[in-house]
Amino acid sequence: METEMILTCCIAHCVVLELKVVMTSSRGNGILIEGDSVNLTCSTQSCSLSQTEFIWFKDNQQFPETQSTLHFKPACKYDSGNYSCALKGSKETMSSMLKFTVNGSTWTVYYSEKTLCAVRGSTVVIQCGYDYPESYNVESMMWSHNTENCTGKQYTWYSNNTNISAEYRDRAEFLGNKVKNCTLKIKNVTTIDAGVYRFRFTTNGCEECGQPGVTLQVDELKVVMTSSRGNGTLIEGDSVNLTCSTQSCSLSQTEFIWFKDNQQFPETQSTLHFKPACKYDSGNYSCALKGSEEIMSSMLNFTVNGSTWTVYYSEKTLCAVRGSTVVIQCGYDYPESYNVESMMWSHNTEDCTGKQYTWYSNNTNISAEYRDRAEFLGNKVKNCTLKIKNVTTIDAGVYRFRFTTNGCEECGQPGVSLQVDELKVVMTSSRGNGTLIEGDSVNLTCRTRSCSLSQSEFTWFKDNKPISETNSTLYFNPVFYQNSGKYSCALKGYRNTVSDPVLITCQSTANPTTLILVIVGVLGCLALLAVVGCIMSLSHRRKTESLNEKNDRGGQTQINEDNPKIKESDISQIGNQTQEVASQKEEVSYASVQLNTKESGQKKTDLLNENDRGKKLQITEDDYVYITTPNISQIRNQQKEVSPQKEEVCYASVQFNTEQPKTEYAANDKASDDDAIVYSVVRNTATHS
Repeated sequence: METEMILTCCIAHCVVLELKVVMTSSRGNGILIEGDSVNLTCSTQSCSLSQTEFIWFKDNQQFPETQSTLHFKPACKYDSGNYSCALKGSKETMSSMLKFTVNGSTWTVYYSEKTLCAVRGSTVVIQCGYDYPESYNVESMMWSHNTENCTGKQYTWYSNNTNISAEYRDRAEFLGNKVKNCTLKIKNVTTIDAGVYRFRFTTNGCEECGQPGVTLQVDELKVVMTSSRGNGTLIEGDSVNLTCSTQSCSLSQTEFIWFKDNQQFPETQSTLHFKPACKYDSGNYSCALKGSEEIMSSMLNFTVNGSTWTVYYSEKTLCAVRGSTVVIQCGYDYPESYNVESMMWSHNTEDCTGKQYTWYSNNTNISAEYRDRAEFLGNKVKNCTLKIKNVTTIDAGVYRFRFTTNGCEECGQPGVSLQVDELKVVMTSSRGNGTLIEGDSVNLTCRTRSCSLSQSEFTWFKDNKPISETNSTLYFNPVFYQNSGKYSCALKGYRNTVSDPVLITCQSTANPTTLILVIVGVLGCLALLAVVGCIMSLSHRRKTESLNEKNDRGGQTQINEDNPKIKESDISQIGNQTQEVASQKEEVSYASVQLNTKESGQKKTDLLNENDRGKKLQITEDDYVYITTPNISQIRNQQKEVSPQKEEVCYASVQFNTEQPKTEYAANDKASDDDAIVYSVVRNTATHS
């Protein structure tokens, strides 16, 4: 009906009506700039409409305004667009479009990066700034996620603290202010955080939605390897790079943490460079963002093959005695095209490095404990042997050799383990722990308590006196009483390594009483043999002296014809005594006996000598018997010679049975006191006529 009335009006006035958008601005017909005052009016060209409500469109999108004029005070850049209008309820009356362009950047939002790459679990910071004329004030600010016009039912962050998504309430933090900064931080990033983020702010003039926003990508960390050999097997000397990155995007992070076999590496750059790659570089490598160490990549196994740089030891374990000298045999190798720069021995350090060394080719950082005791026996070619003198218990541990070249370096793993102990003597016997008896089998072994010695020669001591044995074990098979004593041992050439002594006590199998009697008997026999020998020697000398004295002095004791007859039994007794002495193979001095017969009155002299031993002396009744006494002076001289041997005195006795009283004739009064004198006694019982 209203349309009909307008048309009627137009017909009456002969005017055809068409709606159009008319723009008026404070700048006139010039180019519009943010901050200008602009009006857009929906009207006809020739007359004024009485219509009060209209429909407005911007870029064919209906606007909420219904008045005939749109006021832009100020006009903002984001107000730019194609505007059209129509009578409310009559869209078919829509005007033609008016292009409304506002130039300038007075209200602006800008981002440091259009694309960000974040690691899952990390924290991402979206750097943002905004600007507006100083004559205006900021009224509200908000961050939106995946909304084109910065509006939505829920926001990532909102200054009014309303309509914030539950996904971000505890993770999103606004780091900006109401002046220029609109930076946003999101913690513990997840894969659902990927997308486009836009900042919008409003003032008492214009507002701005920062387009096109910032695109966030979320990915996992990984270690990527590139090498001069491509995908081939790595060999010592190749050039290799390990880079910490993600699969789908490039991280803006500049500092990282590297791990080798779960041990932190000193490098903080995104890429590790190995030029050349060395065998000791092999391992499992992983990385993480610095400050987010808990977000670690998966491990990459990096293996460098070959044995160009090597260290080798003769023995992995050594046993040394406290106070001795130990030699750690060692060798090393490297390519001929490289030169050795430094060498060092370390003690109880895993990677061959430390503040102090056992020995260092640069003669620096050497521990005071080893400066005067450690000696390098090697060179800069192949030998790395180390000698440690006067070993102590604090020297126990693991020793490793390391050398560096102008290419690779090598730390000899796993090193040599040194054990330090005391020597001791260990006794084992066939009787176990029982008391040793002659005939048992006993072994004494020189060893340490906790480790096995490589030493092959030892010095053994019995009662602190060295014995000739040099083996590690003394064998007593069987053991005798005379083996009893205190035994100790030491390394040959190192008396200061002597062990504590071990006592061997061995009981004799003989009865103690019997043993004493045997000893006494042996000693008695030896003494008797000595006495007999002296007697034999003395007797021989007496015989010789007696004969000489007879011829010299003629001293005799005569038995004349008036003497009684000598009984044959008495003569036989003398002969028996002679035989007894002769049976002992002694030389006997006989008294001289002269026999005178009655018939002729002629004296017969029979000198008893050595040839007459054992024979019976036959003396008849008609004979005169003369018994010659020995030379007393010669006997005394003999006594002086043999008196220290305390020889027994030998007596010769001749008995005669007569009717007259017994008469004794002493050879000499002075001789009666001399034990060495041989006496001759004649008992005469004959009847004188």
